[in-house]
Amino acid sequence: MTSRRTPDPHEAERGSATIWACAWIGLLLMIGAIAFCAAAAVAAQHHLDGAADLSAISAAAQLGRGGDPCAAARSVAAANKATLTACDIDGEDVLVSIRTRLELPFHISVPIGSQARAGPTD
Repeated sequence: MTSRRTPDPHEAERGSATIWACAWIGLLLMIGAIAFCAAAAVAAQHHLDGAADLSAISAAAQLGRGGDPCAAARSVAAANKATLTACDIDGEDVLVSIRTRLELPFHISVPIGSQARAGPTD
């Protein structure tokens, strides 16, 4: 006597939870990678903004002492791994622009820049 197995109506769906779990894990990993890249970009921009501020303050201090303000700004920018792209003197104020490249995962390289102005407070 042979036993007959009752057909399971959900037999075709067997293992589909594994597929869904893998899909959700992949989606979450992708969202995490995007969030990481965004956070790295924001942090790099903040660092560059600070470097521009320091370069401008250094240049304004040199201008007040009679030195070369653009050389001072260039030195501070280089110490912060950035390149001075512009240094304009407007009376007693100094406006500097700096640039660098943001290196992200997956061989993505993006140029970022910042500007700052500094001068006497009176």
